[in-house]
Amino acid sequence: MLTPNPTDYCKLDRLGKATLVVVIDTEEEFDWSAGHSRSNTSVRSTRCIERIQCVFDKFHITPTYVVDYPIASQADGYRPLQEIYNSSRCLIGAHLHPWVNPPYEEEVNRYNSFPGNLPRSVESGKLKILTDCIGEKFGHAPTIYKAGRYGIGPNTAEILEEQGYEIDLSVCPHMNYSSEGGPDFTSSSAWPYWFGRQSLLEIPLTVGFSGLLRRWGPPLHRAASRGLMASLHGPGILARLMLVNKIWLSPEGYLGKELIDLVRALYGDGLRVFSFAFHSPSIECGHTPYVRSRRDLDDFLSRCRGFFEFFMGELGGVPTTPLELKAQLAQCASTLKE
Repeated sequence: MLTPNPTDYCKLDRLGKATLVVVIDTEEEFDWSAGHSRSNTSVRSTRCIERIQCVFDKFHITPTYVVDYPIASQADGYRPLQEIYNSSRCLIGAHLHPWVNPPYEEEVNRYNSFPGNLPRSVESGKLKILTDCIGEKFGHAPTIYKAGRYGIGPNTAEILEEQGYEIDLSVCPHMNYSSEGGPDFTSSSAWPYWFGRQSLLEIPLTVGFSGLLRRWGPPLHRAASRGLMASLHGPGILARLMLVNKIWLSPEGYLGKELIDLVRALYGDGLRVFSFAFHSPSIECGHTPYVRSRRDLDDFLSRCRGFFEFFMGELGGVPTTPLELKAQLAQCASTLKE
């Protein structure tokens, strides 16, 4: 796991402005309800990327597209992004989906879909091929990483350092994938932190709780997700009663009001770094559970615009990039040491 070094949580001045990082898991289309397959390599939805990029442009957001091997290795995947990247309107990072990323040495199954579960040499080899492919297509090797399925493991930090990465975006607070063989993030928070030996920066996804009992959100939500309460849809009951609602800062599956409630709550706690994320196939109908129709797509884009209007307007926040944020946090850390 990408565990923080002692006392290395990065807390910007709680009186300062909120900052927003936008991350898009830029990947192939596949049936989310089916098993993983090496044959799922279609990247046609990337042709629609300008639908969301024009929204980012309106709000002066420079998004980070973390791309996987099917995107980086096929013209239909990388060419639309090259146009945006070459005009300095985005950053490009790496996103490792092991089952569609050579070398193909492991069995394709749920456990191996988490890259951190692979033998060190295989995880490293796959990331090296992906890194080189991205560098070839975009002119620069990526320094920002997000593991597919949030699948970091015991060797990930060392591998990232060896391959020149500076920032990781894989930690998903309050989520537990151990039933599938993946990592357990139930003890993680949304605050960025330093990790590894050479000051790698972790920028977690923004996941947290709203509601009257949000202070006790993690244990209440866990209790409602087990046994009889789970069969009675306990988490949904808590959310409808406005007691505890676990929310991801994502337009996928959440209402605009929920996103705003989450940010207001975490901002009140002192958080100043927020990470907004979604999957690229959601920009075309029919590829994800969140966007099945044209109406779904219109709602999806509307939620993005509405949230950005709130964040940059009412909240007074500003957009940033992972690299800009790292430089800012490093400067803060240096100032505190002086």
